[in-house]
Amino acid sequence: MDSTKEIGKTDKAIQSLRNHVEELGAKATELCQQHFDLVMAENKLKSWDGKSVLFVQTRLRGNSLTANWYEVRWYGSKSSKTRRMTKKLIHKQKGDYGYNMAVLLKLAQPWEIDMIQTIEPKLREIRREVAFTNKALFYLNQIERIES
Repeated sequence: MDSTKEIGKTDKAIQSLRNHVEELGAKATELCQQHFDLVMAENKLKSWDGKSVLFVQTRLRGNSLTANWYEVRWYGSKSSKTRRMTKKLIHKQKGDYGYNMAVLLKLAQPWEIDMIQTIEPKLREIRREVAFTNKALFYLNQIERIES
């Protein structure tokens, strides 16, 4: 068997899996954008007590993808223009690819509950698929190192 052909196949497989991670990142970003668009539209119409405090954000770095939920808090004075936003990470359940829905819904406003219940299961599956894809990439990279 020609080892250069095998290495070429490994390279193609690695590139294909990297492209797949990028596609999953784009899907996750779109889901996060849907939540953000809803929150921005609704927050304009609500008082401080009725505004959303949830924010979901994706980050694609190399072959890794994170899609994390944050609790948004504000401090400072609006009138003196010292108001600042902070984001506190909401931790995922250990040994799972998704967030505890009860924790998210506890922080959610009634008008965003349906959106969260739609988005988070999809993000969970994306996180899971990225984890499996990264395992495959790890092993293919090991094969490539051994062959070279």
